[in-house]
Amino acid sequence: MREGLSYTVPREMEGIRLDRFLRRMLPGLPAKSVRFAIDAGDVAVGCRRGKKGGFLLAGDEVVVRRIAEPEDWLPPPGNLRDAAVLYADADVAVLGKPADVHSEPQRPREEGTLAGVLRFLYPGVVAISKEPGLTLLTRLDYSTSGAVPAALSPEAFAFLSREREKGRIEKTYLCLVKGRMDTGMSLSFLLETAGGQKVRVRKDRREEDPLYWTAVSPVRQAGECTLARAVISKGKRHQIRAHLAAAGFPIVGDRRYGAVPQEGPGKCRLMLHAEEVRFTHPASKETLRVVAPPPAEFEAI
Repeated sequence: MREGLSYTVPREMEGIRLDRFLRRMLPGLPAKSVRFAIDAGDVAVGCRRGKKGGFLLAGDEVVVRRIAEPEDWLPPPGNLRDAAVLYADADVAVLGKPADVHSEPQRPREEGTLAGVLRFLYPGVVAISKEPGLTLLTRLDYSTSGAVPAALSPEAFAFLSREREKGRIEKTYLCLVKGRMDTGMSLSFLLETAGGQKVRVRKDRREEDPLYWTAVSPVRQAGECTLARAVISKGKRHQIRAHLAAAGFPIVGDRRYGAVPQEGPGKCRLMLHAEEVRFTHPASKETLRVVAPPPAEFEAI
């Protein structure tokens, strides 16, 4: 952490936003370090708390109590009781993420993440990537459980990163949705993910790239709900959750997109589980398919 920084706004920078001013003053730091410091109340302008979109005047004193360095975003190594290694060899591992765990740190030095488990089990990944997610190749939402692949060698990371960009890491999810789904569907609503915590779904526009579509098929009925499978290739933030909600089948337990928890299965969690991941093995070039067994709350449906 950098601590005790102070800057005076020069006349030529009058009118600049606080966050942009700090990014200019601290060019070696990630933009998210600036955002986090402001949101945490660690930045003051004169005697008042700094605001991200606040505009500065010439002569303003900007004081930074503390702000994260790039290494502060690396996940501290540590195991998690319910995490699992579903597959591993010299090149790749597939980890089983529990629900209610971040895939990677959302704040500096955050403990208890899946990336921290990866670093604990395979310390060498830090030499491959110093990003918060290290060499994790996919991300799951905090409340989502299931399979997450990771590279264990530089060659595997380079190969699988390219495969990911081409939409060749296929993910299959189990989800319990509200409503009766009788037939499969391909959801292609355009998703606008910039800004905010909630994705905006444009039902009036279609996503042009089919790699961002969601293929859904019913598995069986469960009272007023349906157990279904959803398959995605590339995937945007909250893609399955937003697409299903827009189609009239919100996932049980998804407060953000409109289906609150119910009694019984899904009462205490988002009922979304990454059941399977499929990709080309970087060394053998054969298709590798790894399955994450569903948690008990899915077995009870």
